Amino acid sequence: MTLSLPNTMPQTPDRPILPITIVPLDGGREKQSDSTQLPKTLSDLRHWQIEEFLRQTGKADNTQRAYKRQLKNFSSWCNKSWLDVTPSDIGKYRRELKQQELKPASINHALNTLRAFYQWLRRSNGYPVNQPLPTDAIGLERVEEPQDLHIEKEDLAEVWHALSTAGATRIRDRAIVALLSHGLRATELSVLNVNHWNGKRLTVHRSKGQNVSEIPLSKEARQHLENYLEWRQHQGEAFAPTPDSPMFLCQDPKHRGERLGYKGLYRMVEKLGAIAQVDDIRPHRFRHEFGTNITRKGVDPMYGKELMGIKSDRVYGRYTQGALKQAAAKAYLQAIGEGED
Repeated sequence: MTLSLPNTMPQTPDRPILPITIVPLDGGREKQSDSTQLPKTLSDLRHWQIEEFLRQTGKADNTQRAYKRQLKNFSSWCNKSWLDVTPSDIGKYRRELKQQELKPASINHALNTLRAFYQWLRRSNGYPVNQPLPTDAIGLERVEEPQDLHIEKEDLAEVWHALSTAGATRIRDRAIVALLSHGLRATELSVLNVNHWNGKRLTVHRSKGQNVSEIPLSKEARQHLENYLEWRQHQGEAFAPTPDSPMFLCQDPKHRGERLGYKGLYRMVEKLGAIAQVDDIRPHRFRHEFGTNITRKGVDPMYGKELMGIKSDRVYGRYTQGALKQAAAKAYLQAIGEGED
């Protein structure tokens, strides 16, 4: 006997049965992508750690680009996590760089970048405290003593003689050399605006580090800068010196009125050196000359570093070694009762 049960389910042939949806406790909102979410692959993890290192150390843009390039070069060469890298790996990488016939200074830059990265990794709790860093046992290449780059008195006179001759850009160029001669880096000078000058002091946003310096200019330098700004005022239009406008402008027809960038400034100084017939004149040599001069005049190194935007005694020594050698020789001759010929 077959028992027939009544069909109590509603007949809905035209309506499909929908799947059951389980709603999470956060209300079903789609999670936003988090840029700080940890990467999943080894390559992504190493890249993320490099980016975090650069972000947290807050170095200048040029330094960050150099660090990033060095760390990427190493991570491409050594396919290991940063924790698995050994001193042997660092040593082999050093030999690889030497086989590429890189200069000792370039090899040391690569090794110092790795050293700085691993020190940061430990500080950020990304490397065990009780384990030595793979960079601890690696020494640096022996490098020759840096060349003294200050400008000889006779050569500097030739440069200023060339600036005194007629030329379409001479008023601007005299102001530029006057500012470079106060220890500014070319990159710092190229980003100056008119409102960075208050008539006595120049506000300089340092290209290395986050500090800002107030640089007093000599009477001669002030005059050159004011002459240039007055010339711009007479030119009008694109050259009118408004507060937010660039301090130094291009004067060639193609880029007339645009900011004179680093490359343009570098070419200007090289051309000036050729006119003056002085070899190897670059913007940075005026900075060395400034460091030499303030050392000769007995400026306290603490003040000298502030004027030049330098934090390290070792780096400051690069700019003052010429003056120190001369002072040492003079002191010795005076001690033995002899004068300089």
